[in-house]
Amino acid sequence: MRGWPNRESGMSFTTLTLLVAGVVNASAAAPGFPRPFDAGARYARDLHVNAAAATGGDGSVGAPFSTIAEALAKAQPGTRVLVARGIYGTVGSVRNLQGRPEAPIALVGTGGVVIDAGGQGSGLHIADPQYLVIENIAIRNAVPHGLSIDDGGSYASPARHIVLRNLSFSRIGDGGNNDCLKMSGVDDFYIAGSRFAGCNQGEGIDMVGCHRGTIAGNTFTDMPGIAVQTKGGSADVLVHGNRFVRIGGRAINAGGATGEPWFRPLAAPHEAERIRMVANLIEDTGSAPVAFAGCRDCVFANNTVVGPGDYAFRIVEENPTRRPGERGYFINNIIVFDADALRSFVDIRKGTKPGTFMVDANLWHARDDPSFEGPALPLDLPPGRHAVTSRDPMLDGEMRPRAGSPAIAAGREVPGGIPGDFDRRPYGGPPSVGAFAGP
Repeated sequence: MRGWPNRESGMSFTTLTLLVAGVVNASAAAPGFPRPFDAGARYARDLHVNAAAATGGDGSVGAPFSTIAEALAKAQPGTRVLVARGIYGTVGSVRNLQGRPEAPIALVGTGGVVIDAGGQGSGLHIADPQYLVIENIAIRNAVPHGLSIDDGGSYASPARHIVLRNLSFSRIGDGGNNDCLKMSGVDDFYIAGSRFAGCNQGEGIDMVGCHRGTIAGNTFTDMPGIAVQTKGGSADVLVHGNRFVRIGGRAINAGGATGEPWFRPLAAPHEAERIRMVANLIEDTGSAPVAFAGCRDCVFANNTVVGPGDYAFRIVEENPTRRPGERGYFINNIIVFDADALRSFVDIRKGTKPGTFMVDANLWHARDDPSFEGPALPLDLPPGRHAVTSRDPMLDGEMRPRAGSPAIAAGREVPGGIPGDFDRRPYGGPPSVGAFAGP
């Protein structure tokens, strides 16, 4: 995909096209912000589920199914499965939930719906779906994953056009590499308005070979590992307007370390490409807000970071069998930190290509050092063209810049453009630094 800046000719940008779940422009948001494919979808048939219903129902209002699995087994294109308030057990594995663009399949909680796996399995596993919507459901006490979506083991027919909205995950895993949401070979997806907490030693969202997706408006909190990971050949993913709080490892891992058989496609040259991490709020991480781990043309821009952990960012190479990451961008960010707590501003490991990265137009503020004049960045990193500001960004309790903040209009152009601030308001020109366009 083209449209990235040409270093030799200066800052020449074109708009990065995001083909996300049948994207069209959202009139209520900044121009170009992706919308899910199901905007305006209508359903021809409803099936009803109620945990308190007698067995043997037919899915009608008067005789609902008693389990979610029964309803999904009957779902055809244009079917909406409406789940009544209640606690449901593990759903198990479901294959071929395949709707159509004009007739998707939806699994919708209608209030207080909980899938409690009781430690006996994943909450729900879906293989080979397409044009599928899941919303308004909480998943808890699941092992190894809360929700797992994959291509059935063959990327020749990827899972695609998936919308996950207003989900909640808690108490997932049994101490291993378990994830709240695991996606393998999923394309054209949209994850919004969901909450991820207690995702054990795995990830909040772990993507292996996933493409053309949006992760927006979610909250990730209180997990020891990584909140969002894009690896295994993942590409063209927008991580926008999310809140990350108390993440023990890395808030976002752009890349990773994937075993050879699991790449999608198998010949993908990098762990990840064109991952854009924009307008997020990140507070109190253990390792770093972001790690570029074998990621090519990846952008971390206009984020507000408070308490970054050991490093402001990391450049690492964790899979020597693929090409090292290159052309990463760390620009237009606010970083508020304690000098005594930071091990170093940047962690650069062997086998990487830091000379191709750009660090520019960031606002750095040391809360415990009034004499701080700017970060000492490694000589391996090229110097930025814009001045690094080392002043108090004057943030309010919601991490918004107050009137008169030096962050306002202090930024620069961003590769691919900025699809709105944390509230999806358009940035001005020049853009502000950080997750908000203004007060």
